[in-house]
Amino acid sequence: MVREFALINRSSKHSVRNELRRKTEEFVSRGGEIKHHNAGETGESQGNNKSRSAFISGEPRKTRTYINDVVSALDERKQSQIPSKKPAKSSRPKKKIIYDDFGEAIREVWVDQ
Repeated sequence: MVREFALINRSSKHSVRNELRRKTEEFVSRGGEIKHHNAGETGESQGNNKSRSAFISGEPRKTRTYINDVVSALDERKQSQIPSKKPAKSSRPKKKIIYDDFGEAIREVWVDQ
């Protein structure tokens, strides 16, 4: 079974800039004109304010909740819900290995904890 993979054409920024520059030069050479605008000017007509209406509303500005207060409240709530768990002591003895100065095991000892 032969699998065919589609090659993804990912262009580098350099190649995209060159392609844009080439297309712009081609547009101008065919008689196209590039208009320059000042910063802040828009291409929309004066009566068409639909795009800006999403950002400006008649509602009063809402107060903001700072994240530090929220995080500290969550931490306090978490600490109050979790009971402190103490490890249960086992009544069984535990095996402990005694090593020499070179890291070699010498013997095993059973220790009560």
